[in-house]
Amino acid sequence: MRIRYFAAAAQAAGITEEHLNLVQLPGATLGSVLEHLAARTPASAPVADGPLLRRTTSLGTVLTRCSFLVNGTSEQDKDRVLHPGDELDVLPPFAGG
Repeated sequence: MRIRYFAAAAQAAGITEEHLNLVQLPGATLGSVLEHLAARTPASAPVADGPLLRRTTSLGTVLTRCSFLVNGTSEQDKDRVLHPGDELDVLPPFAGG
């Protein structure tokens, strides 16, 4: 399955896109895929930013705030079964006007 990350999710993941082999996650649901993604990218160490320490946000934290599209359709049901050909878009909250 193809996973695309946008904005803060891409920053936290360190990539904008990846492919996940669902054979490794039999019976994969949206919730189980999100748990898998969060578990493999732990929180980062603090980063020096001048006299202050800045913490980067982990993907797991960002995922708790995101909206998701499965094959272009908004999906909130974490029990939604996913298939190898599906596309998952991870959309953090956007600001602007």
